[in-house]
Order: sequence, then structure tokens, then C-alpha cells
Amino acid sequence: MDGYFLMVAYDVKLEDNVILPETEAIKHDVPAFRGIEYLAYRAELRVLRRQLLALQEWVVETGQRVAIVLEGRDAAGKGSIASTITHYLNPSGYEIISQGIPTPQEMRNWLGHHYKLLPGTGRISVFDRSWYSRALIQPAMGYCTMRQYHYFMNKVNDWEEELVDEGVTFIKIYLSVSRDSQNLRFRLRQDSDLQYWKYSANDRKVAERWQLLTYFKERMFAVTSTDYAPWVVIESDNKQQAKLNAVHYILTRFEYDGKDLRPELIYQAPDMDMLTDVVVDGVLFTGLNRDQIGILERILIHE
Repeated sequence: MDGYFLMVAYDVKLEDNVILPETEAIKHDVPAFRGIEYLAYRAELRVLRRQLLALQEWVVETGQRVAIVLEGRDAAGKGSIASTITHYLNPSGYEIISQGIPTPQEMRNWLGHHYKLLPGTGRISVFDRSWYSRALIQPAMGYCTMRQYHYFMNKVNDWEEELVDEGVTFIKIYLSVSRDSQNLRFRLRQDSDLQYWKYSANDRKVAERWQLLTYFKERMFAVTSTDYAPWVVIESDNKQQAKLNAVHYILTRFEYDGKDLRPELIYQAPDMDMLTDVVVDGVLFTGLNRDQIGILERILIHE
């Protein structure tokens, strides 16, 4: 079925069946992170990762249940941000859940399937794609039926609210990438000896339905961004900036022991004249100065 016909069909049914909440998606954009240079980025990320460790210890001690949802188009940076969040955390207290091709049984019991994947007491779960595939990629590509889509859109808010009452904290992050950046990242993946596997013919098919995915994204924000589980949008054309904003936003959602996000701590930059090493696509560049790093940053912001 043609994508644009699907878009019209969904629009009519949604207007009839879905009551839109007043809450909309919000943007998280720390001014000090805009256009941040590589050396400053590394220093900021180190500070924020120490805060993530303090958060994890508090989650364990207080028995919190934290579900971090990462959604976005292909090549938006979901996987790299999931890795950024968890890289230095204690492995016994978190899991990254990557969504593969669901089985027919999982497709029929979509929310029930994901209920089993939610974090237990004292744990953090990071979803690299989540149950919200039913609101985005599945309807856009015809992987689910219209009935399944509407059922999900009408049930997910109540499902999440019940889980919030049970003690789950939802952090729903949508990584917004431009079409130009997505195309560039696809080309970089195709040309890479180490990352070629990240690009598939299906990625191109999904990219061709850009406007249709935009439509479903906006409907998802309008319907499922609630006071108890809001969507936050983070621009990800610059992955370094997106990583800092994502971690910073997560930290702002909790009042954990040792929390300290004072600007004078978070925004300290290192000596920009120092020499440093940089890895680009698995290749190590050593003893680089600020100007040399600036040249490589055109690639670094997309890794």
C-alpha cells in the first residue's frame, strides 16, 4: 500500500479515535553544549559520567526502576547514545535492550512483550528502540496492521501510567536528525571497513518514507507525551552535542545523592592548546593539536 495513502487513512481514523493530551514534546538543548569543541566535549562527558555513576548508585540503594527509551530515525545515534550512557556504569545494574525483528507472537502481544523487558528494582534499562516502534516504523513501513496501530495508540498512555504508579520512571528521548546528516552517515557507514554492517537496503527504504515517518512522529508526540511520561527531543546532527544533552537531561530528572550540575563544574573546558589522541573509524591519530582536531571533527560529530 502506498505510504501517502496510508498517511491519509491514519489521519482520518486518528481524528475519530484518539483524544490528544495537552502535553507536547519538549526540547532539551543546553546552550553551553552548542558547537562544543572536541576537547571540551571529552571533559564535559567525563564530568557527566561521574554523575551517572552517582545516579546508578542511588537507583540501586533506593530501589528505583528506570526505563530510558531512545527513539529516532535510522542513523540518528540511538546505539551510540545508549553506549555513552552505560559505558562506565556497573554492568550488574543495567541492560541495553536492542530491538530485533519481533516474532509473530510478540507482534500480537506488543505491550505484554515489552512489559517483561522493563527494569526490575534497582535497575536501569536502556531501550535502543522500544514499544514505540508500533507508533513509528511499523505503521510507516506496513509492518503492523492499522488495527494494531490504533490499539497501541489508544492503550499506551494508560499502560505507562499504571507502570509509573508501580514505580517505573520513563525517560523518553527522541533523537532528531536531519535528512542531510542521515544521508552522510549512511555514506560513511557504507565506506567503512568496520561499520558497513550498520547499513542495509532496508535503511534506504525507510529513508525514502521520510515524510511519512515525520507524520507518525508528530502524531506520537501529540498523543503519547504526557505529564508522567513526556517526550523530550534532542537534536542529533552533532552526536557529541546530542550525547551531552541526553546524559544531562537524564540527570535532571532525578534528585540523587551527590547530584551537582552547577554550570561552573559542567562547563569547564580543558586547555585547548594541549595535544591529544583521537580515534576515527577505528584509526588512531596521535599528538593532534586543536586545529588538526577541528578538521577531523567533521567526521567525529557523526560517529
